[in-house]
Amino acid sequence: MVRTVHKNDYGAAKLPTLFLDLDGSSRVKKAAAQLDKPLIEAEASSLMSALSDGLKRNTIYHTACNEKTLYEKVHELQAAETYFRLGINLPSEKTELVKQLLPYDISIVLASDRQETQWFRHFLESYNFPVYIDPWFQPFLVKKYRELHEEREETIRELHLNIEKIRTILSDAELRIFEKIIEGKSNRRIAEESFLAVATVNNHVSHLTRKMGANDRTHTIKRAIEKDWIRIS
Repeated sequence: MVRTVHKNDYGAAKLPTLFLDLDGSSRVKKAAAQLDKPLIEAEASSLMSALSDGLKRNTIYHTACNEKTLYEKVHELQAAETYFRLGINLPSEKTELVKQLLPYDISIVLASDRQETQWFRHFLESYNFPVYIDPWFQPFLVKKYRELHEEREETIRELHLNIEKIRTILSDAELRIFEKIIEGKSNRRIAEESFLAVATVNNHVSHLTRKMGANDRTHTIKRAIEKDWIRIS
């Protein structure tokens, strides 16, 4: 998972930043200069290679991309077990894309169609906080958070686990992880609540997914319902 670190953890202000940009203008380059941070232009296809080679501290990696590539790269980068900040720059009307990105660990979200002076101010301000969402998106995000919270609470009330059946396939550790998956929690959140390393949770999720013949976390829940492990009242 992408590690979003608090400002005084590991010197977060000095962490490398991967910036995925739908705007593709020179704004990020100018802002990096104002922050006195080196900027490296990176192709979307080379981001994972850059992670493998090791990112430079206090450096901004800027990638211009289209909407499809941005979503794919955000999804792909979640598997990285290294510390960096992930930022995205996209037009304010792209609320549907922001909705799709809500489950992911993103440190910076900026509205690319702000007037340039305002945009620079928000870019610079984002380095004062562990997570920074442009106020333009905040009303939408608050609304979506409330909806997701209500949906999850309703789902939790309606799902009943058949523990005896589950234990014939999953270990106790995998069962505990599976229960938290049912609650809609991310691997990072599960790791925090269980006092485990993210890599350990990733391994448990991989094992239980394979045992259930599923493709991913969502498919795992579907398979559990098919196996009568979960009953919906």
